[in-house]
Amino acid sequence: MQISFVILSFNSCSYLERCFNSIISKCLEERLNYEIIVIDNGSADESKSVIKSYEKTHPHNFATIFLPENTGTTYSRNLGLKKARGRYICVLDSDTELLDGSIRNVLGILNKGSDVGIVAPRLLLDDGSIQNSVKKFPTLFHKIIKLPNAVFKINTPNVDFYTDFPFSAETPVDSAISACWFFRRDILAEVGYLDEKLFYSPEDLEFCMRVRKACKSIIYFPFLKILHHTQQISHNDPFSRISLSHFMGLLYYFRKHGGWFSTKNIYDCFKRTQQD
Repeated sequence: MQISFVILSFNSCSYLERCFNSIISKCLEERLNYEIIVIDNGSADESKSVIKSYEKTHPHNFATIFLPENTGTTYSRNLGLKKARGRYICVLDSDTELLDGSIRNVLGILNKGSDVGIVAPRLLLDDGSIQNSVKKFPTLFHKIIKLPNAVFKINTPNVDFYTDFPFSAETPVDSAISACWFFRRDILAEVGYLDEKLFYSPEDLEFCMRVRKACKSIIYFPFLKILHHTQQISHNDPFSRISLSHFMGLLYYFRKHGGWFSTKNIYDCFKRTQQD
């Protein structure tokens, strides 16, 4: 098995067919031996029926896990990661579609050396714009100054954004959102699985921090394009349970990794680890 796609679904009925079909088409085109592992997080729509239909028509390529309720993003994705058989893993959101570009080129980057941890492709939004999917490691202050924008729609600076984004070439970054990640399966033995103390987010930021602390790079790769029908649930209602979960997750992240007021110590730690 060359590559395992791990997809978490929650009431994603309207996206699943396009997501699955794009994977199947791309893997057939590039002659990749693949599997699609779908974890349904207690969907109440027709997602289960769609998933079961693909499992029936593609029995050798689909594996499914049906959970009775929404268990968040970490526990459920970890179930899929532990089930994956591929040498490479793609963590993929259910509201995505693979577009132009080559998966084999991504796997080639991962094969260049053990120092590459994650490859994150270019994400395109429905309107054709490029999603700002990679960021610097933030401080709590960086997050707090975004509150006026979230609550009152007042423009505030995104200090954790890269000012020269979007990148036109392969570029090392601090972190990438988990809408689409590619990595070697063996990295999980080195850095561990997603932190299940986080229910919803920022599980991707926390995982990227551990990858970087392990002296692995995270590469933004703009030559593989992914359409992302992002819903940005926590952005729509800053006072929802999901938004509160996200905020509590941020506090947990800063307690675990530091960087409350400055990221200098974090980057100094990276340098010392590389020197050792």
